[in-house]
Amino acid sequence: MKDVLYKLFFGKPEYNKPLNHSAYLAYKVNVRRIWNNEKHHDIGFEKVLRLFLVATQILFPGMHIRNIFGKFGVIKRNVAIEFYVFFKTMLPVFFLLSGLYKYKISLFISCYLLIETICYVASLIFVSDIFVKPRSYRRNILMLFFNYMEISLSFAVIYACLHLLGDKPLVAMDYIYFSIVTSTTIGYGDMHPVSHLGQLMVCIQAVMVVAFIVLFLNFFGSKVETLHNEEES
Repeated sequence: MKDVLYKLFFGKPEYNKPLNHSAYLAYKVNVRRIWNNEKHHDIGFEKVLRLFLVATQILFPGMHIRNIFGKFGVIKRNVAIEFYVFFKTMLPVFFLLSGLYKYKISLFISCYLLIETICYVASLIFVSDIFVKPRSYRRNILMLFFNYMEISLSFAVIYACLHLLGDKPLVAMDYIYFSIVTSTTIGYGDMHPVSHLGQLMVCIQAVMVVAFIVLFLNFFGSKVETLHNEEES
């Protein structure tokens, strides 16, 4: 059974190549590269944004997970990150179904991890030049799907915790339903925010998701098409 699980998640042992440096060292190198314009001559707001996206990585768990599991090889590190992304996607569901969304700590954790995801997705566009070429663009699109679901489910926790859909009794599925309908920009209108804060959060979510779909999925879609053409040539 152990061999089956290893084969399922890690593939061939020879794929699990050791890493030459830690995630912390790569972090320092990337910050220096952007500051010194070593790979891209960015200025003004673009440079500020790129520096912000890279420098703030140290504040979130993702980097520390990469550093810890990187000691066991590149494949095991990547699988650990996949499990972490899946965990972040399911955590808001746990908060909603268990009723823990009523506590502010759940709101804080959801927002904290949501910010990490938003910064990561933005980094795939604005600082892609300093990243190592991914093992599989198809894998990245799969991870982006989990990121998309995490954003939708995290906003559901925000709506629930702050009572942005009113004080009438609602169940977890109501908040999930409203958030996903908002994320898909369908907007049936059967549920709506009842405060200016709620309206603001809906606007933020809608703009964020539209940008996510138009910019990021199209970006990686073109990468997959390029990869497919290379395989056929």
